[in-house]
Amino acid sequence: MTSYIKLYARIISAAVVAFLLFAFQGCDTTETTDSRGGRVSLSFSSGSDLQKINQDLQLTEVKILLRDIKLRKESEDDDDGHGGDDSCSSVKTEPIVVHLNLDTVTTDFVVANLPAGTYDGLKFEIHKVGGSETPPDPEFKEGDDNSKRYSVIAKGTIDGNPFIYKSKKSAHQHIGFDPPLVVIENSNTNLTIIVDPYTWFYEDGMFLDPTDPENENDIDNNIKDSFKQCFKDDDHNGDGD
Repeated sequence: MTSYIKLYARIISAAVVAFLLFAFQGCDTTETTDSRGGRVSLSFSSGSDLQKINQDLQLTEVKILLRDIKLRKESEDDDDGHGGDDSCSSVKTEPIVVHLNLDTVTTDFVVANLPAGTYDGLKFEIHKVGGSETPPDPEFKEGDDNSKRYSVIAKGTIDGNPFIYKSKKSAHQHIGFDPPLVVIENSNTNLTIIVDPYTWFYEDGMFLDPTDPENENDIDNNIKDSFKQCFKDDDHNGDGD
């Protein structure tokens, strides 16, 4: 009798685990190799009036570690306002380093084939390197110290003195499309995400010194909140089409 109870407990535990994995997945991913779909590229565009106003801060390099980049497909059943579960098409699941172009020119960083359909948003993770993970850029991980794993690295000068800021925070990003993106067969589309890295170091017009540890939390929150706009930009000029 005891062996039957143990077996029953194992079955229940397995069922609970399976349910939790499904519930927290967020969306059902689909393959991006569908030849009947369209080719979609993603890019970043940066640039700032703050750079012109505050010449004491100059950024020379900004790079971001991303993973789990997905486009969210619009619900097919929304006539009554109660659509079914969202689904997502994966663009890039493995970590990728994006080097921001700081002169407002778009930085193309990933291309994928997506199934034809209507997509209403973009999802991705600003990814802090895991303890056992080997990042695509070794600068995101220092030795074996788990406290020295990073997601964003910004380099520059303050009053001519060099600095390096390394964020240790991960953040899940969700950006909606307005209007939604329509992918059709054999089409080519580019989406541009706007992010201004200079705003990371200012709060209510006040400068946040990246060399001061007390500013770390505010700077990290600014980084998380700076990815808010994404639009169709087929000519790669950083402006919506």
